[in-house]
Amino acid sequence: MTIAITILVSILVSAFLAFARQPASTPVMRGYYLAQEMGCFACHGPGGVQGAANFGALWGETPPFKAGGAIMSFIQSDQDIREWILYGLPRRLWKDDVKPEVKVYRASEYGKDWVHELGVGGIVKMPAYEGLFSDEELEDLLAFVKLMSESKKPISELELKGRDLASSLGCMGCHGPDGRGGISNPGSFKGYIPPWDGDDYAELVRNEDELRQWILEGKIDRLEKNPLATYFTHGQTIQMPAFENVLRDGDLEAIIAYINWLRDNPISDHSMSDLGPWISSTVPDFPDITERGKWLYERSGCVSCHGPAGIGGVANKNASGGYVPSLEDLAENMELFEPEEVDMVISILNRGISLDDEELEVPLEHFDSILGQYKSIRKLILTGARPGSKGQPPAMVMPAWRHRLYTDNSPPSQADINAIIAYLISLYEFEEEDGEEMIVAVEDEE
Repeated sequence: MTIAITILVSILVSAFLAFARQPASTPVMRGYYLAQEMGCFACHGPGGVQGAANFGALWGETPPFKAGGAIMSFIQSDQDIREWILYGLPRRLWKDDVKPEVKVYRASEYGKDWVHELGVGGIVKMPAYEGLFSDEELEDLLAFVKLMSESKKPISELELKGRDLASSLGCMGCHGPDGRGGISNPGSFKGYIPPWDGDDYAELVRNEDELRQWILEGKIDRLEKNPLATYFTHGQTIQMPAFENVLRDGDLEAIIAYINWLRDNPISDHSMSDLGPWISSTVPDFPDITERGKWLYERSGCVSCHGPAGIGGVANKNASGGYVPSLEDLAENMELFEPEEVDMVISILNRGISLDDEELEVPLEHFDSILGQYKSIRKLILTGARPGSKGQPPAMVMPAWRHRLYTDNSPPSQADINAIIAYLISLYEFEEEDGEEMIVAVEDEE
């Protein structure tokens, strides 16, 4: 009888924890993931914040979702955004209510007038996603694009100061754009860092005193006194930094004022949703090692500090340079100076072979230098590092990944480390050689 009761209690506890650990998503979070799944970031840049070159476009690029940026020239309303997504062009730009066709021509056919002929379109055209997702998913995409492009701001000076401070201190690298996003955090109770405007925030911050302690100390007494809570808070990969030695007089009050404003001005409902790809502990099967590395980079939380696709730009107060370094030039740091050298290293890693394999023979004279850099990068990932500082300790440090990488706190394998390195070196953009003939797409005006 006692054994049966024990088993029943265990089942009930497990069921309760499974329910309690379900994350509460927001429209912005769901929209971000859907944009990534649909390939939006290939043209609008990693995370939608960088843009990408687009030959023949009005500004020479597909614009990023940047508040006050070029994308605002293409958007006049929420319905415009929906129609850009659904049809590739809003109805107000259609001729005779018919979507224009696209033809392909060579740039040489237009000579010096090719810019006039191409208009704002460019060679890369906006795809039409009609029928690929539900009405609810369309509204999630709208929420994400609106946040990135409009960036609704508070009115009071104190709240504005708090918003600027949160951005400059790197808070939004983890809590998402304007604090409305959130990213994966392996080992944490719900598997991710919650946005400030979401329901899960209220479980971690019950009052303003706890919020103050979170910001100043990176932890709170209520959770530190709970053994079950500390199992997750101490075991999670990304730890909340302590900003006590970073903030000046009045800074704390400003940040709190902004967070309170954010929670009073939600974008939409915060309904429960499956965030499987954000919190999954099992790596999906990928045909290519760089895709596996990208998944690990994003789902393990690397993106929160080093930025989408390693672009950097996340502020790190008191650190030398003031920012977490970008990783876009890792290939160059590994002394891989030609595309063929990058391809060779990725091909080796893709076969499941580490660069320090004793039987590996690589026909490169400077391979010993490449190998030395590879070992240094691998060690840095596994053991972590504290960046140089300007006197005071930096707000964020590089965590050690040797003990944890996934949501169940399991450590990385050699294949995991190789996949992350392969992905990062694949990001380097080599200069293209001149003389290649370009193909451009223009709208049929017939």
